[in-house]
Amino acid sequence: MKRIGRRAAAGLAAFVLLGVGSAGAVAADDPDPSGSALIVNTGDHNNIAGRDLIIGNNNTVGTGHTITQGSLPTTPPPSATRHVVAFYQTGTTTGDPGQPYVSPAPLAGQADVVEVAAFHLNDPAQYPILTLNSDAPSAAKYAPMWRDVAALQAKGLKATALLGGAAPGTYARLDQNFDLYYPPIRDALKTYKLDGIDLDVEEPFTEATAERLINQLRADFGPSFLITLAPVPTDLSNANGSNLPQLDYRTLENNVGTKINWYNAQFYCSNGSLADTSDYDAIIQNNFPASKVVAAAITNSDLDCAGYVPMPTLQTTLRTLASKYPAFAGTAGWEYALSADVDEPGCPTGPANWYCAVRHSFTAHTP
Repeated sequence: MKRIGRRAAAGLAAFVLLGVGSAGAVAADDPDPSGSALIVNTGDHNNIAGRDLIIGNNNTVGTGHTITQGSLPTTPPPSATRHVVAFYQTGTTTGDPGQPYVSPAPLAGQADVVEVAAFHLNDPAQYPILTLNSDAPSAAKYAPMWRDVAALQAKGLKATALLGGAAPGTYARLDQNFDLYYPPIRDALKTYKLDGIDLDVEEPFTEATAERLINQLRADFGPSFLITLAPVPTDLSNANGSNLPQLDYRTLENNVGTKINWYNAQFYCSNGSLADTSDYDAIIQNNFPASKVVAAAITNSDLDCAGYVPMPTLQTTLRTLASKYPAFAGTAGWEYALSADVDEPGCPTGPANWYCAVRHSFTAHTP
């Protein structure tokens, strides 16, 4: 499971998610941000968690939930060159005690990438060789999530997989036996029709294998497939290119940078800050192009991770970056289901509100 930033304590399941009622949930069949909501209170076991505004037809909501009925405002999509990325790990399962399903449906029109976290490679004698968190990606608990992700893709969002994160072993296994461990990754990307992969390397990983992995992904999936990485800011601003053994991001960019779409730099958990532009500026001064550095923030002050930036300050930083660097690549938020509703006008309620608010930093918006 990916930590809330590098080297922070795991345990996202312990957080209280938005909403009340049943632990299991199934979300909107058609998350159309321009449609009106039709809500049928059946009270069955298929529930929609929390304060999300549910849009589309034939939706059900269990007893004990408060849902706002109506239409979302029509707002322009994120700029093609300024991304809004939603990391999505907590709330992806249906039926787990204490973890209500939180649909990504409200992200339609607010983000342009939803990143499903976290895929891990395992010892095949103990677990399936590839898991999504602790279960096979094909587990029934993920079926509603895969359905809703596919619906978002039909609306134009890209869906990617986060590989690795805080749980060690994934990249060590690729180093040890690439021919054994790469095919399950390739096959899962094809099976779930994912548009890309984010390589979140939080353990030693050799430069040679990193380049082999990127080259193989590009060869297998072609030029439109998204290949991103998730370093901490110092990985990109340090003179030697990394604070991890073996993998040097400047060397990686020099050797295979044409095959990398961008870097989701993690400005949180004591790994840099977006309270101002200084830590981002240091990356650009180290010759990484602003067009390839997405500024990732943590999305709730209640999370066990330092570095939360209140939305007005974050919006100021993002606007400044966009002004200073015309090609600025955008922002990302860890993580969707736990995101604060920051009361941004003209936005859906619930966790999508945070992503709508940062999107407003990049668009002409009048509340």
